This record gives sequence, structure tokens and C-alpha cells, in this order.
Amino acid sequence: MTHIPEMPVTQVIDYKWSKVFKPFVFFSDIIGRVEIPPEFTFDWESVPLIRGTSKAAGLPHDYLSRKDSVPVVTKKVAADVYMEIMVYLKTPAWRRWLKYLIVLLWPGYFHKKSVAWKMYINRA
Repeated sequence: MTHIPEMPVTQVIDYKWSKVFKPFVFFSDIIGRVEIPPEFTFDWESVPLIRGTSKAAGLPHDYLSRKDSVPVVTKKVAADVYMEIMVYLKTPAWRRWLKYLIVLLWPGYFHKKSVAWKMYINRA
């Protein structure tokens, strides 16, 4: 059963980026138990206009979009887990379907970064 025992504890880096402060665990009907490690750097949700409206779903999606997440999943599975968590969090249906389709169809970002990537170190 989809379950988030405790909401993520994070630290803000700047206006866009945050990092996980302590391990974040969630349980998915699709992929089982997932633990996101401390120091994981992410942007919550980056789609303009609806940015940050389902933050607790954006974090797992960002993690599952990395090339070395545990488990490594396809773009479709990452989008499905995103949708699953938005349903669990009772995100309005119109908003979750819009976000789901955007992350499923948006080109270019999937499996580009590693879990250990840190924007505040890699910034040019």
C-alpha cells in the first residue's frame, strides 16, 4: 500500500534547490520500499505555473529520474510513482494528470544526473 510514514526533512539551498536532511522513506505499490539518502539534491518540482504544488511527490520523482537510483526505473515507472504519490496526497485530479503528462512527455532530463550530483558543487 502506498504510504509515506514521515514527510521529508529537507534543507533549502537557494530559491530552487533543496537537499534531503535525513533519509526519506516511502512505500510504493509499484516499486516497493524506497529510501532517498541524505544530501540528495533536488528541485521539488520544476514545471512552470504548477511548480511546487505537490512537493512531496516531486522529491521521489526527482530521485527516480536519476541514472543510479535504487531501484533504477524507466521514465514511465518514475511518472507512475509520481502519480501514485499525488493520488495518496490527494492532489486535485486535473493537476496530477497535467503534471503526470508533463513529466512523462518532457524530453531530455531523465537519467542525466547521478544520485550524488550536487548543484551547489557542480554550479559553473
